[in-house]
Amino acid sequence: MAMSLARSACSGVAAPRSSTTRVAAARPAVRPTLRTVGQKAPAARGVATKAVNELAMIANESAFIAGTALTMVGITLVGLAVGFVLLRVESLVEEGKL
Repeated sequence: MAMSLARSACSGVAAPRSSTTRVAAARPAVRPTLRTVGQKAPAARGVATKAVNELAMIANESAFIAGTALTMVGITLVGLAVGFVLLRVESLVEEGKL
């Protein structure tokens, strides 16, 4: 062990790490084969199915989205009403009526 560290320190090349075995294990075991000219590409059904599933999940959230939108509209209208009341109070204070 000490001898290999001394050799790697002298030569300037680091010893291989053990993490390279994990990287090699993560690679696919089977290499994909090339298609010949007459073969068609396999259909990509997974992408279409995922898009339909995502659309269905969004459609199931329509009640939540509508409720949130109505809440935001309500908060906006209340804010406008409070703002106009404050403007009216300010004008009454400036006139000296309040």
